[in-house]
Amino acid sequence: MAIAVLWALGSLAQAQSTGLTLRTSPLLEEKISKRQLGEGAIFVDGAQITARPDMDLVIEGQATLRRPGLSIQADRLVYDQSRDIVNATGHVRVSRDGSLFEGPSVRLQVDSFQGTFDQPNFELYRNGGYGNASHVVFVDEKRQIIHQARYTTCRRTPGPEWLPEWLVKATQMTIDEEESTVQAEGVQLRFHDVPVMSAPSVSFAMTDERKSGFLPTLVGVDTVNGLNMSLPYYLDIAPNRDATITTQLMSKRGVSVNSEFRYLEPDYNGLARLNLMATDKLRQASRWGLSTQHTGSLDTGLEPIGRVGVGLTVNRVSDDNYWRDFPRAGLALTQRLLPSTGALNWARGNFSMSAQVQRWQTLQVETGAITPPYDRAPQITLRYGQWNAEGLDWSIVGDTTRFEADYSRIPSVSPSTLASLRNGERSYVQAQVSRPWIRPWGFVTPKVQWHATRYQLDNPLPSSGESALNRVLPTFSVDSGLVFERETRWFGQNILQTLEPRALYARTPFRDQSLFPIYDSGAADFNLSTIYSENPYVGQDRLIDNNSLTLGVTSRMFDASSGAELVKLGLAQRIRFDQQQVVLPGQSTVSAGLSDVLLGAGVRWNQRWAGDATVQLSSQTNSVSRTTLQSRYNPTPYRVFNTAYRLNKGVSEQVDIGWQWPINDLWGGADRETESAWSRTRGQGLGPDRWYSVGRVNFSLSEKRIVDTLIGLEYDAGCWLGRIVFERLQSTLSSSSTRLLFQMEFVGLARVGSSPLQTLRNNITNYQYLRDSTAQPSRFQSYE
Repeated sequence: MAIAVLWALGSLAQAQSTGLTLRTSPLLEEKISKRQLGEGAIFVDGAQITARPDMDLVIEGQATLRRPGLSIQADRLVYDQSRDIVNATGHVRVSRDGSLFEGPSVRLQVDSFQGTFDQPNFELYRNGGYGNASHVVFVDEKRQIIHQARYTTCRRTPGPEWLPEWLVKATQMTIDEEESTVQAEGVQLRFHDVPVMSAPSVSFAMTDERKSGFLPTLVGVDTVNGLNMSLPYYLDIAPNRDATITTQLMSKRGVSVNSEFRYLEPDYNGLARLNLMATDKLRQASRWGLSTQHTGSLDTGLEPIGRVGVGLTVNRVSDDNYWRDFPRAGLALTQRLLPSTGALNWARGNFSMSAQVQRWQTLQVETGAITPPYDRAPQITLRYGQWNAEGLDWSIVGDTTRFEADYSRIPSVSPSTLASLRNGERSYVQAQVSRPWIRPWGFVTPKVQWHATRYQLDNPLPSSGESALNRVLPTFSVDSGLVFERETRWFGQNILQTLEPRALYARTPFRDQSLFPIYDSGAADFNLSTIYSENPYVGQDRLIDNNSLTLGVTSRMFDASSGAELVKLGLAQRIRFDQQQVVLPGQSTVSAGLSDVLLGAGVRWNQRWAGDATVQLSSQTNSVSRTTLQSRYNPTPYRVFNTAYRLNKGVSEQVDIGWQWPINDLWGGADRETESAWSRTRGQGLGPDRWYSVGRVNFSLSEKRIVDTLIGLEYDAGCWLGRIVFERLQSTLSSSSTRLLFQMEFVGLARVGSSPLQTLRNNITNYQYLRDSTAQPSRFQSYE
């Protein structure tokens, strides 16, 4: 051994003196090739070696036998070379890729890895599992059968009386490393030596890979369903297809079956969810909900056409109260406006076209009726454009759409609402051409647009008797900006600071549009992006008469070394030279003069602190009419505190607080260096024996009440996690739903209880799961 070390040092010195480059060795790679396994030599070592050439080999005193992917150590080792069989006794240690076995004796056929190990302690590297058994039968290099097994992921402590916090007892465990699964027979799960579950057979994965089988039973309590128990079954159909079927028992309502099917193909992919309930005691009726998403393309087989894109989205439920009675059925089915859309699209070069049909299901209630949007049946759109064509950017869009709506299902519908219904067709052409001049110091972009629109209504207008309406309008605009830069230092950091003034002038003549129906138009959100637009409305039904100038300035600070944006400040205001007469129904005309002032700021000075602020100042009252203030403090992993304040004057005023924080900070706990090392090397929380507080509270200052609440505790014991979460959601102004979620997760085995993880992720920004790490351990971690 000493000679080998001296030779290696001498070779290294020679390589350095001659300038040779050292190369990595494949012998130290994590994955061992089949060639290495087949051709790898066997190395032996020990205090005393007795050998009969080509017959047998006896090694005594710290005996070791090694080959690629396998290491056997013992007090005494007998190797039968003719049969390739090892008999080892006394402090035997068998280490291989994926597992470690220790015990008094083993008999093993080295090449096929077949044999028996008596009374071993074992460790499974892939999921950090530990255990012992009466004996182990090695079937081959990928499969072992463990008899009278005791298994846990709790880290072993010294001493013969070691008792983990949880363990699985099984009469037999079959480990399949190729499939990354464990099949256990005669199973009993014990927590703190108290039986909590028994089963004749249980199968679980050694890693996070997919596997068909029953998932842990979910248990919860809420005010709508009562005691809620769910038994999900996961079906791994193929590498690109899977399904989950969940039978759900609700003490107050009955039994439902919820299913989810996912598929991923080279040319298409999608997702389908179907919830069925034969009889719901809550409504004395059958209930169902369907949500599907499909995206892909079809090959027409025609050379000039090629592939055609296809999209299909279906969202439908059985009745108007579904959104209220199933508040957690998924975001798509918990809305009162449910869209279903089928679309085709095709593109070739600069030309593209699309066609779609969109239908809405509107869920009406007596206490809060809503006007349904118009269906598109169908909509056909053509687009063509060129960019940088002789310095010009130009495009033309043509669209024709059939709009239909049914107001008869609106509860207590008023005559004025019925009179506003305008089923019909709308066709428009929008052409635009611009000439951008862009330089490092700024830009100037003049643009001309031309809008031509025609409406063909099913019924004549009561006021004029017309059923055909036309509108042709031009729009001229000039967008320009400058960029100034300077290098400076702030708080000891090299900064590149910019100053970017911007001006947009837009001009559109007036055309009376008060008789035109409103199919898809609405007011765009007024912010620092939309203020630089020619039309403050989205859609094609209202083109405002515009004679305005928008002025603004933005300043940014960048890290000079990395280019990361650290600070962004912005200010903008619009100046109207004429009164705006074109408005949406119910709105007043807008006087000439100054618009509200918009202020914005964003700070990302380091990884810990972040903040955003937007403020809208009324030019009429010189007061704040709308504001949003947000901050995030994230000093380390698993420590985050989010705050938000939102004001819409006369409408709402709310404070929102969310957090994930270790409670151990209140009484000290581990130092930050220890926590960082644990989190970095293990990716598993901040260490064992830790309590975490998680939550989010939304409080309405205007109504002086809590709107939504989510408060919980997480406990990390190292080999198991416990969570309890209380959730209250406001479904309407006068009703809410409350539930209590409980979960106990045995790390490396299963989760027991209603999983609150998705709820926590959806509600708490930057929430981290305590077991995020998916990195597999090295095969060298127990290699000695």
